[in-house]
Amino acid sequence: MMELPPEVQATLLDRRVVFLRGRLDEATANATIAQLLLVGRLADGKPVELYVDSPGGALGAALSVYDVLRSLSAPVATTCLGTAGGAAVLILAAGALGRRFALPHARIHLADDPVDLAGGRPPSVADAAEQVSQLRTRWIAALAGHTAHSAEHIGRDLAAGRWLSAAEARDYGLVDGIIPGAPAGRPGRF
Repeated sequence: MMELPPEVQATLLDRRVVFLRGRLDEATANATIAQLLLVGRLADGKPVELYVDSPGGALGAALSVYDVLRSLSAPVATTCLGTAGGAAVLILAAGALGRRFALPHARIHLADDPVDLAGGRPPSVADAAEQVSQLRTRWIAALAGHTAHSAEHIGRDLAAGRWLSAAEARDYGLVDGIIPGAPAGRPGRF
């Protein structure tokens, strides 16, 4: 994951902009959570923007970011630039209704991601299987809550590794709209 120069990072945070880039792991989740909490406090009810470009990663890390995102008092607009895959799709879909977007060439990959069982002593095989099943069930149920699809339908699409264009992601209910490209010679939204 590329680090932004400190002055760029500070300017973005002042403008309530957070990026989730790269593979989702505990470190990426912690950095994203810290930034969301910071801009959430600074937002004073104004929208927060979260840009997602992640192939996915650890499901537990994604659920942590999801919980924080959903707990902020400020509305969070999510935008997919590049790719949102696996567990990162839930974070994209978790934006405030009407504020979930994709750029025209964004790709959304519905795919199973590994379930990380963090903690001290390794659980028994039976306990591990039960924990994995519970996390996966919560993930799929949360994703279903942001779309018009059943958990069973989403589970099938995740198992199939279905790829969606920005328009297909909109039709699926993962995003609300597509941010159009800027006309030639005119600056874009950013």
